[in-house]
This record gives sequence, structure tokens and C-alpha cells, in this order.
Amino acid sequence: MSDSDSTLSPEPQRTIKIIFISDYLCAFCYIGNKSLKDAIAGCRDLDVRFDVEFRPFTLLCQSSVPEVPKVKGEKVPNRWDYFVRKFGKEQAESKWKVVEELAQKAGLPLAEDGIVARSNLAHRLSVKAYKVGGQEMQGRINDIFFDAVFADCQDVSDIEFLADAADRVGLMNKTQATTFLQDTDCKNCVNQMIDAARASGVNGVPSIIIDGKWALNGVQSTECYLQVSKSHSF
Repeated sequence: MSDSDSTLSPEPQRTIKIIFISDYLCAFCYIGNKSLKDAIAGCRDLDVRFDVEFRPFTLLCQSSVPEVPKVKGEKVPNRWDYFVRKFGKEQAESKWKVVEELAQKAGLPLAEDGIVARSNLAHRLSVKAYKVGGQEMQGRINDIFFDAVFADCQDVSDIEFLADAADRVGLMNKTQATTFLQDTDCKNCVNQMIDAARASGVNGVPSIIIDGKWALNGVQSTECYLQVSKSHSF
């Protein structure tokens, strides 16, 4: 046996594909995103890599977006009004208390109110970010969008804000991003992904698919994600 024959080539590192279906207006997606990242960080000792792809979902239809009054040219917060309109005051208070408790446990900032706006444009940038820069770039722009909605009370449908986010992560400069958002690039792709999710039975988010075989619906704890990730890494 030659020296070359006695040297075994290392096995390629196993990749676990995670598809995270979410909407930036979903508080449980905001929390789930953090929990999943913490779980992946807890798997660093494993000989496995994770490829996390965020795919779009929209919780709002056009008619469900409330009219937002303007004050000095700026939109005022309207998330609480939307919740009360949708669930009633008592149920809205109960649901938001759960969100506050989960956000606190995850170590996430949470503004008392926020702006409810359609997230389609943000989804288009996220899909483009994954195509251009993979999970790293998409993850960074996702963090900007989630923080904007739930910590900073910003409007994720605002083109100026979105163009700045694209520039910050190196996806494209502000001028290019503005042109992209005013055009239809990635629009069909986003719509097809949303339609595919609904056709597969997804009617709420977050919905997480692991290696195309296992699904987790609803927000899960870091411990749950960690247990599932480790159990499928071998």
C-alpha cells in the first residue's frame, strides 16, 4: 500500500438546510429568528454546517392595513390599534403579554407600539440578498428589518429606509436599490414562494422546514431548536 493509499480523505462536512418561512410583521418570527440563531451558535462543536434560507410570507392583505394618519409628514405608530381592531382589546392584551414575555426571555428589545405596513418590498430585498450573498447577507438584512419593526418603530414599506438597508449590507447602493424596488425584479419570485407556502399548508408563521423532511410551526425556544438541530446532525 502506498503512502497516498493509506491517507484517507476527510468526509465532507454535513449541511443541514433550514427554510424559515416568515413575515417581518410577525412578532413570533422576530423572536424565532433570534432563538434559531442562538441554537445554531450552540452547535459549533458539531461537524455540521447550517444553510438557513428565509422565505417570504405575508400576514396582511391590502384591505387589512389600517389608514395611518400623518403627523409632520411621518407615520404614527398603529400596531396596537390594528391588534385591537383584529382581536378585540382583551385578547390583544393577552397576546401581546405573551410576546413581551418571550421577547424578554430571548433578550430582544420590544417597542410598545409600531407601524403596520405591507412587507412585500422588504421580502424582495431579502430574496435578492440570499441570491447575491447567501445566508450571511440575508441574515444581516433580516435583522435590520425585524429590528426596524419591533425595536425602532420604523416603516418596512418605506423605499428610502429599504434602500438604506440594502446599502448597509452591501447588496446594492441606494440608487440601485431604489430602482430595484420601483421595478419588478424578484416580485414574481416572492409571490411564487408565498403561493407555494400556502399550497403546502402554511397558514401561519414562523414555519420552519429542516432538510425538507421535518417541520416546526410556531415560535420555538432556543432549547427546542438546539435539540432538533443536534438530533438531525448525525
